[in-house]
Amino acid sequence: MDNENAIERALYITRIADLKHYSGDYSRLYFGNEFCEHLIPSIQELNKVISFALENDLAFTLVTPYVTDAGLRVIEPLLRRIEERMPGSEVAANDWGVIQLLNDSYTGLEPVMGRLLNKMKRAPRFTNLLDVLSESTMHYFKSCSLDSPLYRRFLLEKRVRRVELDNLLQGIALDFSDSGISGSLYIPYACITTTRLCLAASCDVDGSEEEIGIFPCRRECQKYVFQLTHPVMPVPLIRKGNTMFYENKTVPEDMLARNINRIVVAPEVPL
Repeated sequence: MDNENAIERALYITRIADLKHYSGDYSRLYFGNEFCEHLIPSIQELNKVISFALENDLAFTLVTPYVTDAGLRVIEPLLRRIEERMPGSEVAANDWGVIQLLNDSYTGLEPVMGRLLNKMKRAPRFTNLLDVLSESTMHYFKSCSLDSPLYRRFLLEKRVRRVELDNLLQGIALDFSDSGISGSLYIPYACITTTRLCLAASCDVDGSEEEIGIFPCRRECQKYVFQLTHPVMPVPLIRKGNTMFYENKTVPEDMLARNINRIVVAPEVPL
């Protein structure tokens, strides 16, 4: 990797207990949850993490999921607290409503486009097609709307100057150099898909193991992680709660030249 020292390294945690993974290799702390509004941290948890960031001279990013109106009401006090204690911090939002809220009421915080909003083609099976698809078709599978100058202008108008990216197995063709936008790359867990229909709910209730539906949340996702394999999948799939992931630890060598200048490291499956 060219000029590796110029790439910012961030530690991404979803639980306070995961602060044990912190080391001096990181200059930024990500905290929160991208995938479920039931897992939005409390004010008390946020205060503890902010205190840790301040004590260790770390920049801070709150991570928020796609939300209902009820979820927005839970997030707003967190934004207020961050603006009070760490003004200028980032909020990686995976919901356009949260980005609008930041622009309407919390201009002291920096909105970041979460990785669920970029609509990249995430399925790992695309790697089975690398040898048969044309170069232009492969570019399509390695890119998304972030390639469009018009879309980039829209983001800048919304004060979004950073976008979050999964480390796709097929590679990423995006180039943010000279765009006013920077990129962050998440490793090692790339998100494939997520849903409001939690696949872990009631998974440990006798007689309900095969049932899928809307059940009361008992945070089963915090206890269980499932691994799935299939002949058409080049890597094992990881299912935790309502979200599917796979691992990709290989970092692109030319990411800094394309202004993808931050690596976000999740030592645990981020849910």
